[in-house]
Amino acid sequence: MQTMATLFELFGFVLLVIETLTGMVGNGFIAIVNCIDWHRSRKLSPVDMILSLLGLFRFAFHAVTVQVAIFNLVFVDPVLMLKINIAYDSSWLFLNTASLWFATWLSVLYCVKIANFSHPLFLQMKRRFPGLVPWLLLGTVGFSAITTTVALTGNNIFSKCNLFESHLNNNNDSAINTSNSCEFLILIYIFPYLFPFTMFLFSSILLLTSLWRHKNLLQNSARDVSTQVHLNAIKALASFSILYVTNAFVEILSIVLFWKGINDNGVHLIKAVSCGIFFNFIQLLYLLVRLLTK
Repeated sequence: MQTMATLFELFGFVLLVIETLTGMVGNGFIAIVNCIDWHRSRKLSPVDMILSLLGLFRFAFHAVTVQVAIFNLVFVDPVLMLKINIAYDSSWLFLNTASLWFATWLSVLYCVKIANFSHPLFLQMKRRFPGLVPWLLLGTVGFSAITTTVALTGNNIFSKCNLFESHLNNNNDSAINTSNSCEFLILIYIFPYLFPFTMFLFSSILLLTSLWRHKNLLQNSARDVSTQVHLNAIKALASFSILYVTNAFVEILSIVLFWKGINDNGVHLIKAVSCGIFFNFIQLLYLLVRLLTK
């Protein structure tokens, strides 16, 4: 059993290394393209701002993930690993929360730029949202830092809540009430994922609806190339939506499992691999949509 566990950890580590190298290539490509654009025009578009920050945060995320994976394979000191895991969890929450928000703002930005709706509120967002992107990105970094601080505080409270678990077998009302109160602490970890997830779904549904409606309008005309372009964009966005939903589900599931006391290396590897796959494909999918809808 120990050999199987070790092989599984090594396999997960190899996957993380592959994802890291892929992420570095993708992020490097985006950085080069953005540098060329900035050199030509001396400014970055809102899309390039988001992609640049997303690439920077994902590069840091991959570096932290591989570093901790190496520590888990090399070091066996439980005290040292406890400190490393605390630092890793903090970095994971900060970088991952910010990255999810960047992906959400990217989805909202493409929605207001590409979708066609006549509602006055949507038209107002279409005019103003691109100018708000720098402030939204700055606010995202601040919000992620605050969320990480609150989550660390909740983690300390959670460790104290575990002291009351033994009292549940005695049907002590006070202990049961304390444990029930501790159950609500899980919202501290789930909320940072639910809010951007809801915004992403709403903007993606609007964008897919608009593209599908426009495709149907072009379907009976002679503009076959334009119809195929919109169909490819719909497929790319649908694929990205599936990846986003899957990643969010794995993140929330891992939080629930951790809260229930299931906190082995398998859960961490599945979460890391899922997150790495999602964010490695996000740049490719959105760059594809950007090229197809120009």
